[in-house]
Amino acid sequence: MSECPLCGGASERAFVTPDRNRGIGDEQFEYRRCLACGVLYLRNVPADLAPYYPNAYFTLPDLAQMRAISRGSERYRIDLVRRHVRDGRLAEIGPGDGIFAVQAVDAGFEVAAVEMDPAACEHLRAALGIEVVQSAEPELALAGLAPLRAVVAWHVIEHVRRPWELMAAAAEALEPGGVLVLATPNPGAFGLRVLGGRWPHVDAPRHLFLLPHDTLIERARGLGLDPVQLTTTDTGGLHWNAFAWHYALRRPGIGRHADEAARLAGRAIAAALAPVERRGLRGAAYTVVLRKR
Repeated sequence: MSECPLCGGASERAFVTPDRNRGIGDEQFEYRRCLACGVLYLRNVPADLAPYYPNAYFTLPDLAQMRAISRGSERYRIDLVRRHVRDGRLAEIGPGDGIFAVQAVDAGFEVAAVEMDPAACEHLRAALGIEVVQSAEPELALAGLAPLRAVVAWHVIEHVRRPWELMAAAAEALEPGGVLVLATPNPGAFGLRVLGGRWPHVDAPRHLFLLPHDTLIERARGLGLDPVQLTTTDTGGLHWNAFAWHYALRRPGIGRHADEAARLAGRAIAAALAPVERRGLRGAAYTVVLRKR
């Protein structure tokens, strides 16, 4: 029986799935659920994950485009952070296209970033002039960026090989009163219960862990981090509900018109299921804010 890589507990097979979202290769990936901590984890992690992050994984918009996007549908992210901290030094883990980074810069934060993609690193340095550390091990890079008022990771912790070490490094780097903001897929989601391995937020093999919010919060408390906000119904969470049903209806290589039809159908399904997915932390993704004592 496979042991949980995070707590060493016994586990059971949850499901086996291919790379349904991007259709890279034909390998089957086994996800197991820990019977002790509840974490859903990928058992057979590829030795080299780079091929599963193609160049088109995210786009790199210019500064004007970044600001236009940051002031539109993505505005909720900086608004959420500024409810808890107003200024200071902020580190973003996995900034990717830089949309949140530009929000934080424009809000007056002193921004640094840790990113594994070299093209994204160069883009962030050139477009924003911020400090960027290129690393696939953010838990090691954070110490060099301390002290920090905020550490933010939007849908990143599920990708890293050592999520608890990342949280510990963030806790160590934060000033007292500073916050760690994490958004991540929710293994308690209604959609996962219905779709199992076909749920798009499994995103095999890029998502190595799906972390229950109660397990994550328990771990955080042990690191001196107390929860001050937990939600699945922020703007981002509601978007990921619709995204899940959209991607459940599509396949890699789908035509533009068929994809648009799947997107509209996904929105309709999410609207119909809103009474279920918007109650009891059953949404596709959760966001948690943790404050250092």
